[in-house]
Amino acid sequence: MTAFSSQGPNSLTPDILKPDITAPGLNILAAYSMAASPTGLSFDRRHVPFNVVSGTSMSCPHVAGIAALLKGAYPHWSPAAIKSAIMTTAERMDDTYKPIKNALLQRAGPFNYGAGHVNPNVAGNPGLVYDLSVKDYYRFFCSLNYNSTQIKKITGTAFSCPARQPKIHDLNYPSITVSQLQGSVTVKRRVKNVAEGPTIYKAKVRYPPGVLVSVEPKHLEFSKKGEEKSFRMTLRAMKSSSGNYVFGSLTWKHAHYSVTSPIVVKTVTVNGL
Repeated sequence: MTAFSSQGPNSLTPDILKPDITAPGLNILAAYSMAASPTGLSFDRRHVPFNVVSGTSMSCPHVAGIAALLKGAYPHWSPAAIKSAIMTTAERMDDTYKPIKNALLQRAGPFNYGAGHVNPNVAGNPGLVYDLSVKDYYRFFCSLNYNSTQIKKITGTAFSCPARQPKIHDLNYPSITVSQLQGSVTVKRRVKNVAEGPTIYKAKVRYPPGVLVSVEPKHLEFSKKGEEKSFRMTLRAMKSSSGNYVFGSLTWKHAHYSVTSPIVVKTVTVNGL
């Protein structure tokens, strides 16, 4: 990971992990505008059709191109389903099969690369996706204390928040983040089977240090493509994280698929104390 890469945590909405994903963005040979010089300096009169460029402006087109390919392959997939496929199939190992490192050559984590490094070949066959509807986004606004008037100004559509305020942790996102864990919390998720035929998945958890994680049910059985199943994950703080975030993951395992979501937690209150 480069030093200039965007870093977490999410300063605006801490319970949504950012970044989502990482992609190639260093020294990328790319098409370049002939209207500008390679350096942008006033004395530079050169014009080139290609240039070696670094930055988010290089990483973003890789992901946008992959999203376009997935939309072409699966025209009925929503943007959320495409994002899920990209995130849950990402790699956390480099091309030498060792953990990805940050700019200081230390082991990187979700605040460096999100779900991991994009893997386009696997993203085309993710097995399961975490999908979202428009109403899910409306309820997300409600969880942030937006009222009906504010939501209508943003979306152009009238929507009344439910009497019981939705929990931000329950947004059906492909990552799970709890920025203020006080004792314990249960988050809800649902996944859609996008694989052919009956499939069975088993939950495999890598525990964040000091946090006990349980998933119910532990197995998800799908009888057909397009079927959806829900599950709950309970996180219990057993040890203080001393004001720091700790990281783990949930993987739904199948013989042909591994659907992985990062777990990001900062403990405020230890369970039972």
